[in-house]
Amino acid sequence: MASPEKNKGAAQNNTGADPDDESPSPSQIFKKLAIGIGAGVGIAAGIYALSRLASASHDIGINLNEWQHPVKEFSSADAQLEHRMNSLECVGKLDIPQNIWDDATALVDEILDLLLDKMKAQASKYEGLVLDGYRKQGSARDGLKIRTPDEFDVLLEYHIEGLDVEPVPIDDFGIPHPGLGKMKILNEAFKIETQFSTWIRRKIIVRHQDSYFLEARNLHQTVFESIVDKCQTEISRIRRQNISFRLTRSMNPPSVNLTIKNIQREKGAFKLFMDLLFSEEDGPDVIDIDIVPAMIIVQENARGTSGFMPCPRYAVVKWIEESQALASRFLNPSMTWRICTSGYEKHYMDMARNDTEKRYIMTACRIIKTFMSKERDKSLAGQLPLPISTFLRSFYLKNITFYCMLFTESVTGVYQALGYFLGFLEISLEEKCLPEFFHGNYLLENDFPSCAVGGQVNLFGHVSPDTLINAKRSFKIVMSKLYNMFDESVLESSACENFQNFIRSSK
Repeated sequence: MASPEKNKGAAQNNTGADPDDESPSPSQIFKKLAIGIGAGVGIAAGIYALSRLASASHDIGINLNEWQHPVKEFSSADAQLEHRMNSLECVGKLDIPQNIWDDATALVDEILDLLLDKMKAQASKYEGLVLDGYRKQGSARDGLKIRTPDEFDVLLEYHIEGLDVEPVPIDDFGIPHPGLGKMKILNEAFKIETQFSTWIRRKIIVRHQDSYFLEARNLHQTVFESIVDKCQTEISRIRRQNISFRLTRSMNPPSVNLTIKNIQREKGAFKLFMDLLFSEEDGPDVIDIDIVPAMIIVQENARGTSGFMPCPRYAVVKWIEESQALASRFLNPSMTWRICTSGYEKHYMDMARNDTEKRYIMTACRIIKTFMSKERDKSLAGQLPLPISTFLRSFYLKNITFYCMLFTESVTGVYQALGYFLGFLEISLEEKCLPEFFHGNYLLENDFPSCAVGGQVNLFGHVSPDTLINAKRSFKIVMSKLYNMFDESVLESSACENFQNFIRSSK
């Protein structure tokens, strides 16, 4: 494989390549890695076990419920990488100033705390409904937030006292769909009909084929959306020290979305003087908070730093409107729930965040996320963004991050980490497959036993062929724009080969 120095000039000359060019689909950088790869993975999962992360803190997974300042880790092997990255218009600086981060997270926490107190009072009006509190999640919880602290995600844990439920499989074109299910009520019919008569009358509990189920859509709209609406109006114009704002609500199942708008920050004379000296940016003017009601269905186990520890698995509503094309795939689309793996994601990310080599991979992820975010911004200026930027969801990139952590034995810095990240992404596009990391992944048997069972979910499975073709074509431009940001000459071919074999075995 040619060294980066020898190919640098050629790469620079190709930055204006036509995105519709029909040249061979794997880029030259990773083409050699795809030659002669067999069908089997060939490496035991134990090599990549979480137990390798011996330096990890005990504050992981279920024990950690705090926002994490974004990870930025460069090694001595990265030389002038950060300086070059800062000068690139398509990436720029990865830093989020600590004071801006602290102000945004403090404001979000205060609103969430105030909202929770009011929601608990409203929840008491529904038979047995108990709101247990928030569990922070998403990029602001994992240390992967980019650009500005303007979006935060939380699970709202709840349970219904006296109601015993369990998820049962749901069919997708007659085949059980991993990760989706219906919430079957196990109580005797007499108890349900007497103790939860109001829930039945409001069609939140419905009878289907001689069994009772929790109806996802009505639970979301009739209960949680209604509760948030009643509370949101009470706190929409409160004042916090020197900040005033307005709060609005929207809905996007499984989330209830709150938006903090019209954020006004009053400043004293000294603060104004310091801003003039240092030209430091203010925090975001709009902050979105996604609240996802989540019911714990089981406390499973995951490997921690000293043996196994509890790791919750949640059920969140994922109902589908009958008018949507996807609804035809399911018998009762309004009863659909998603079995959420966020507990595993946070646990894995917490363990990794305490390992320097994994932090290089997380930094690489933030670079790609920033690139894609800035590409999408072009549409605001009337320009066409690269198709890959509108296709690649943040969740896809998070799964690539997990696979890079799983399949790489050593990473010397962000140069190499970014090379792996782009290589794994291209392999996924070529194979038209990106298995969801925590569903049916047999390589996790030693660390997350429950994740090794069940079927796998291809995150690209429902993506149209044209969308994938356009994403692959525009990937070449991504490579040309970031060429001097990574070093493909030091990649271990076995890591890319094992990842591609894993994908092929998952199809």
